[in-house]
Amino acid sequence: MPAFNAESSLLPSIRSLQAQEETSWELLLVVDCNSQDRTLDLAMGAASNDPRIRIISNLPKGGCAYNRNHALREAQGDFVAFLDSDDLWEPQKLTLQLRLMEQEAVDFSCTGYRWIDAQGSLLPIIVRPPSSITYHDLLSNNKIGCLTVMYRRVRFPNLQFADFLHEDYILWLSILRETSARGIPDILASYRVADQSRSRNKAKAAMARWRILRKFEKLSLVASLRYFTEYAIGSLVRRSDLNGQ
Repeated sequence: MPAFNAESSLLPSIRSLQAQEETSWELLLVVDCNSQDRTLDLAMGAASNDPRIRIISNLPKGGCAYNRNHALREAQGDFVAFLDSDDLWEPQKLTLQLRLMEQEAVDFSCTGYRWIDAQGSLLPIIVRPPSSITYHDLLSNNKIGCLTVMYRRVRFPNLQFADFLHEDYILWLSILRETSARGIPDILASYRVADQSRSRNKAKAAMARWRILRKFEKLSLVASLRYFTEYAIGSLVRRSDLNGQ
């Protein structure tokens, strides 16, 4: 869990982890060195009451990718999952994913999730992944929410996020070149859309998506145009849903 200026949402996110039916977990909570609020104090307070919470702070750099990568290098569990400091998990999230992955020898999985606003109210967007997601499926439509991912660490021991916008999408693409993802359609997480995020630079996000297709995936111009068009249509549909709420 990377945390940057997260004093308003950190504790609910931690509580959603502590409420898991599966209790054998360790939280690597990385407090960004640039945080200017009470995030570190709140994190230390939570850790003092729960030995499963491990605080990592005072790193020489900041940024979500850098913080996540440091935590990945420190991780010791058999499975790795991601929970941002403003998102929430349903109590059965870890249980259902672990059951699937252990019983069916799955290496990479994700679940359904909903969007909520800064106050926690439901937004009219629900993302349900199909039961199987291939590399080409992901190029067309990213239905893998970072807050829903779980992977087997021994299968991917050296994963690292790129320092680039949509760094999670880049990582999922690299994983799916080797295997497919198993999707659980149940809504097991809530993705919080901050007020400022809803007005973020759409052009910047679109340009990043285009560069991922061309630079990271090295697709041809024709293939990039195809997948970018599918991405743009999906973005317009989501924006229409939000505007019509």
